[in-house]
Amino acid sequence: MNSKKLLASLALCLLPLGSFTANASEDQPLSPLGVGIHLGFNLGGALPPTVPKPVEKVMHFNLGAAPNIGIDFSYRLSRTSPFSLVTGIEYEGKGFYATVRAKDMPIRYQSSDFTEQRYSGLQSVDMSNRYLTIPLGLTFDMPRGGFRFYVGGYYSHALRRKFIAKLDGDGEIDGRPYQPGVILSFSLGEFIVRNDVGVRFGADYKIDSKWAVTGRVNVGLPKLFESSFQVMPYSLRNVFLNLGLSYRINR
Repeated sequence: MNSKKLLASLALCLLPLGSFTANASEDQPLSPLGVGIHLGFNLGGALPPTVPKPVEKVMHFNLGAAPNIGIDFSYRLSRTSPFSLVTGIEYEGKGFYATVRAKDMPIRYQSSDFTEQRYSGLQSVDMSNRYLTIPLGLTFDMPRGGFRFYVGGYYSHALRRKFIAKLDGDGEIDGRPYQPGVILSFSLGEFIVRNDVGVRFGADYKIDSKWAVTGRVNVGLPKLFESSFQVMPYSLRNVFLNLGLSYRINR
């Protein structure tokens, strides 16, 4: 689906919601149902548990700043309870760019038969994915101070998968010159898992009854790439921090 069309559809969904919740606020001012929107950006990357041994130096790492926009629904467990169930639907991007200098890095994507070889030289990766995400969590409102804490999880379906790996031809493969003077590019997006699930936790700071500053840490549980293809000798998982603003349409 075209990203612009999806964003427009989300915006149109807010129009009837705004009318509905406005009426609900007048008729039932103490309704436990909350409806809101949020807008922010994701910072992070597809990260290994630790820096792999073959990586001699991280030359460059760009966290990216992909958008996150969504509609939020909450249900307070009782009129006096500080706990609420929360869910919604989000359109979000997750991406990053990194360049490393590697020594004897095992790789398998450089040949059509996926034969493992050892590469030494500069290697870069560029990821830019788009997801439709459904979160589910529980929030706790502090009685004082304006903070609200969040814990839960999410399910994401990839609408676009892009992962480009590049090797500097001036490097070496199995101790021999690779392809001097050439930058070789490999598209690996098709090997990224289509469905991602993970844990999500964070906090909000309520500016007033409508607005809040939000922060969420999202950690994917499955490996980024399909288990049937060992692209790299270490596992990568989505790890992203979302920062943004939220607006509650109704009280």
